[in-house]
Amino acid sequence: MDTLEFDISEMNAPLRYNLLISLVTPRPIAFISTLSDKGIPNAAPFSFFNLMGNDPPIVAIGIGKDETRKNDLKDSGYNIQKTKEFVINIVNESILEQVNITSVDFPPEVDESEIAGLTKLPSIKVKPPRIAESPANLECRLAGTIEIGNTRIILGEIIYLHIKKEFLDHENQTIHTDLISPVGRMHKNGVYTRTTDLFNLPRLSFKEWEAQERNNDKM
Repeated sequence: MDTLEFDISEMNAPLRYNLLISLVTPRPIAFISTLSDKGIPNAAPFSFFNLMGNDPPIVAIGIGKDETRKNDLKDSGYNIQKTKEFVINIVNESILEQVNITSVDFPPEVDESEIAGLTKLPSIKVKPPRIAESPANLECRLAGTIEIGNTRIILGEIIYLHIKKEFLDHENQTIHTDLISPVGRMHKNGVYTRTTDLFNLPRLSFKEWEAQERNNDKM
């Protein structure tokens, strides 16, 4: 099979973006709620997002620049920079259409969650509200910011967690992800994937791998 080669430094920005977001999939969606320094709520989805560690629990979100906004920052990024707090609301299929409405480039003084018909609830340890319809909410404090060119990565430390009771598997101390029905971003604008086709492939220890290889040799 033929392989196409690309030197990143020689690619134009649209081609680079389109190819990379098509390869790094599916991407989980962070539906971020923040407050401005004047107390105005803001909510917006970001798919450059993932959990980066557990001790302490750190999330990373890529929030691009926006030359039409304050300090060239999107409202979410500007608010986090000012207040040092935010909430990540987990996105599932039942709220995806409402979350999509909040991605419209509304003016900074507009409360996107209200327009989308979403319910705000008080958080416990941070000032930004959480979204009631979300299956889980991660209250975060700003842990650091990394800027490389036009890329801005926000690191947040999770300090409080809300999970709806029906999604918690008490026996196994995990989450019923099949009940949450999370969705992910795919290769272009407006394309998402469901997480309904699951399969199991256990990770082996070295001893288990050796035993498996010995059994294979005997066959």
